[in-house]
Amino acid sequence: MFLRRREFGVMAASALAFPAIVRAQAPALAALHDAARKEGELTWYTVPQTSEVAEKMGRTFTARYPGIKVNVVRTTAQVAYQRLNQDLKAGTPNCDVFTSTDLAHYVDLKGRNLLLKFLPTAVARQDKRVQNMDPDAYFHASSCFMMGLVYNTQKVSAAAAPKSWADLLDPKWSGAALVAHPAYSGAAGAWCIEMRKLYGDDFFKKLAVNKAHVSRSTIDAVTAVISGESSVSAGPMSLAARSAAKGNPVATLVPKEGPVLILSPTGILANTRRPNASRLFMEWMLGSEDTERISVEEFSVPLRANAKPAPGVIGLGDANPLLAPTPPQMVAQIPKVIDAWREAFGV
Repeated sequence: MFLRRREFGVMAASALAFPAIVRAQAPALAALHDAARKEGELTWYTVPQTSEVAEKMGRTFTARYPGIKVNVVRTTAQVAYQRLNQDLKAGTPNCDVFTSTDLAHYVDLKGRNLLLKFLPTAVARQDKRVQNMDPDAYFHASSCFMMGLVYNTQKVSAAAAPKSWADLLDPKWSGAALVAHPAYSGAAGAWCIEMRKLYGDDFFKKLAVNKAHVSRSTIDAVTAVISGESSVSAGPMSLAARSAAKGNPVATLVPKEGPVLILSPTGILANTRRPNASRLFMEWMLGSEDTERISVEEFSVPLRANAKPAPGVIGLGDANPLLAPTPPQMVAQIPKVIDAWREAFGV
């Protein structure tokens, strides 16, 4: 969950609150696979991965569990949530498994009794610092990345690159920086919450005065830097590292204030027509060797206990300080930072 380092110990201890009976009731994977094969497929609405990585995950799951196709629908957080709510209003159960970067989505869905309670046995294999995202087991942490400073190595030297979040306000980056809109991106919303804590609403006003470009997705914050459309951005460090490994002119820096931790929850919709396939997919996504390997291959932060990220990638225990809005802050502050953003940028 979105917690600071000092809160991790409390979270780990509270994981013991999961009823033992729920763990004991988790079905064996072989039997679950048999039941899931009868359903044949599932549809996964997802936000944090690129389309390429999400499709790779779907293919890998099918290879591991033949007979079950994963229909991948990848969009930004708020677009995904709007689409999901349209489905629900229409009574059309299109989405089986929902992965977003905005915790407030899950608080709302849970409050409306729209999530299926399920505690995967895979949770026990996760780093204890990310267990117990929801004590009632309606949603769980399924992926992680850090928001940091991203820059184009052909346009900006390492010495000249911004070292602080506040450096994005420097006039030398006028018209050259890019940031994602919190009304569309859950990760951008979390980042804005932390910037507001550090610098107040004036931070957004100064960004606007400095003619920062605005994108809908934090993924765009990396692709725009690679293309040279922007020189620097606040973006996903894992995606930038993966792009750099492919030879693209991009590098990352950890801001002196700390990176922003983005944990993405996943839950199963209560109206799913494929409950067994959805449960199996959750088991696989949260704690399998496949997803740990993909995390390393794609330069993401693995959630399995004692897993090591790819060289150069910041792991859960590596960032100090670490910025991370708490769940109550995500719910209460996202509307406020969206208002502050729109007042500053006019969009």
